[in-house]
Amino acid sequence: MKKNINILTSYLNLVDIHIDKTEFEYQLNGHPEFPNILSFSDTLHFFNIDCSIFEIDEEDVELLPKNFLSINEGNFTLEEKKKYDISTSNVVLLVDKSESFYNEKKKNNLFLWSSFLLGTLVLSVLLLDFSFFYAGIAFLSLSFLGIFLSYEAYKKTHGKGTIIPLGVCQNKMLKTDCDYVFNYKKWKFLDISEISLLFFFSQIISFIVLAIYKDLSFYYFVYKYIFYLFIPVSFVSLYYQIIIIKKLCPVCIGIILCVYAQLVLLYFLPNQFVKINPFSIVLYGLFVLASALFLLYLKEKINWNNKLKEEIVKSSRFKKNYTFFRNNLSIQKKALNDDFLSSFNFGTSDSNLTLTLVTNPSCKYCKEFYPTFMRIINNYGNKIHVRLVLDADLDNFSEELRSTYINMASIYENSEDKTTFFVALEEWYKIRTDKNGIDKWNNKYSHLFKNQENVIATLNNQKKWRKINDINFTPDIFINGYQYPIEYDRADLEYFLSEMIE
Repeated sequence: MKKNINILTSYLNLVDIHIDKTEFEYQLNGHPEFPNILSFSDTLHFFNIDCSIFEIDEEDVELLPKNFLSINEGNFTLEEKKKYDISTSNVVLLVDKSESFYNEKKKNNLFLWSSFLLGTLVLSVLLLDFSFFYAGIAFLSLSFLGIFLSYEAYKKTHGKGTIIPLGVCQNKMLKTDCDYVFNYKKWKFLDISEISLLFFFSQIISFIVLAIYKDLSFYYFVYKYIFYLFIPVSFVSLYYQIIIIKKLCPVCIGIILCVYAQLVLLYFLPNQFVKINPFSIVLYGLFVLASALFLLYLKEKINWNNKLKEEIVKSSRFKKNYTFFRNNLSIQKKALNDDFLSSFNFGTSDSNLTLTLVTNPSCKYCKEFYPTFMRIINNYGNKIHVRLVLDADLDNFSEELRSTYINMASIYENSEDKTTFFVALEEWYKIRTDKNGIDKWNNKYSHLFKNQENVIATLNNQKKWRKINDINFTPDIFINGYQYPIEYDRADLEYFLSEMIE
């Protein structure tokens, strides 16, 4: 199934979705249904990537996106719509970015702002020694480009997603294959990504320090000779790619070209007498060492996090086994006296699976779980019976809180489409502490705030049921009357629904 993983990640890269490939494999291997297609779709959902599998007809082909995956006997094939042959397979898998990927843009914006601030700092430092202003800009631009390429090479080396286009790193005509070059076994004695990261990062740090000290002539003098030492390293890299591996890595070649461009640039600098200042040597050595220690610390931290994730996946493999979950569920506390339960119902009442959620509109943890609950309703609402109970104690609530619960229940009681209630509760969680938002919410649903005597009786019945079953904390979940095991995160519920329904 390694081939399927590679094809899937290639497809994700094509549609501009970048994931940690190593972590994806860990999660996938930990799925109890691996290597079935279900394990792939569940793992994609785990990474907050919406995916759907469709069985299509000839007339549906035009509705497909430019790229997609076809599934034939459990194997993936990366397809282009204009070359797609539906007679080979009419089952396709499509993915779409979820909200979490748009949140990634915020992180990217933070990175861009950090880069902007660093660039502003470097520009300010350059102004301290204007004689090297333009050369400094050109030199450091190549350093930043080198860091970018080195970091992308590092991600490739460690199986993480990269923003380098797939057509650049894998091209049969040009004989390029970054993955093959980076993972070549005999190449492990030299990690060019780590060496180049240290090289370019220490360049920038030592540049800033020596520019402040106003000794950039010494800086350029040092790097002219360091570049000479880099030449044999670059020849070894090219020798392995061209002669031994017979595959080229455009990222590696880009790093090498950055260094040679910097070397050429140094020859255009005006010849100045360089006075070897012992303090400059100490400064340079100290901050190169600091750069190395900082990058080493980051590497160790990344390795530790990866090991921790691996252990978590290994330990969760058994927990995510459906048989184990079912057996664990069967020994949990069973709810009593459902006659008292005047719940808010949705879905198929005669389903063999009944899901009961006890929730509280003022509860932070209920708010965190509710998006999962809504996905369950949207994906399985026509296959399961859903019951929702509000944790309301009208006799002891403040007037404002009492009114909120009664209004909430009135929405269910008086709406023709019962999904209105679940949507209204979802909206409430988003605005529950925003006074203006609450006023707008009340105005939106005020036409349903009627027949409140019946609603109060319903809420009191729900309170009796909670008291009989000693339910004091929310959110609380019951599956066919059995309390959801505390060993599981509430979000894990999605893993087992499809099997419980079957």
